Amino acid sequence: MTGRPMAPPASWLGTGIVSCTMIGIAAAALWSVTFGLRGWTAEDIRRLRVPADPPRLHALRLDTSTGISVVPWGNREGKPRVWLVTFMYTRCPTLCSVLGIEFERLQRMLDADPRNAGIGLLSISFDPAHDDVHALQRYATEHHAEPDRWIVAVPGSRADLARVERQTGVVVIDDGFGGFAHNAAIHVVLADGRLVRIFDFNEPEAALAWARTRVASR
Repeated sequence: MTGRPMAPPASWLGTGIVSCTMIGIAAAALWSVTFGLRGWTAEDIRRLRVPADPPRLHALRLDTSTGISVVPWGNREGKPRVWLVTFMYTRCPTLCSVLGIEFERLQRMLDADPRNAGIGLLSISFDPAHDDVHALQRYATEHHAEPDRWIVAVPGSRADLARVERQTGVVVIDDGFGGFAHNAAIHVVLADGRLVRIFDFNEPEAALAWARTRVASR
């Protein structure tokens, strides 16, 4: 005896439709949060998000290695510049030393080309407990930082430090051994405070070349 195949119960169809819908929603969400499957870590996503929606950083008062205070962006009285910015602490024996070496090399490149006249280097410490003016001076001297080209500084208050970390997405974690785990990158910040690009710490030439395009477009 033969007969027609039995139709699946309506509940099965409903479950299948709901499942397909949920899969579609999850796939769309994954595509969105990973910027088209290009970013799989928090740092990847931070670097992809910045060009898409550049955050505007608040004016930031910094205490420098020379003993003076500066406001690098958001200050109408200051000299307009495009800043290449790193976050560091002077006791760091690894990445911060590498960043210092790369910035020392960038400083020589800035001096060698007049097209770089509107570009400045800025190293911001996130360790105010240890990085007073004397520690900043030692770091600046070790890496031959010229104050007119390269500012080594620490935020004037912990509130300012917390805010700039939050606005840039920089993450600093106590490693339990007296040091910190942190992002290692070069941030491009315009004179109005917009953070427009983030480059890896081993891409200083790319960061400089991109900053130069912003100087030329002003």
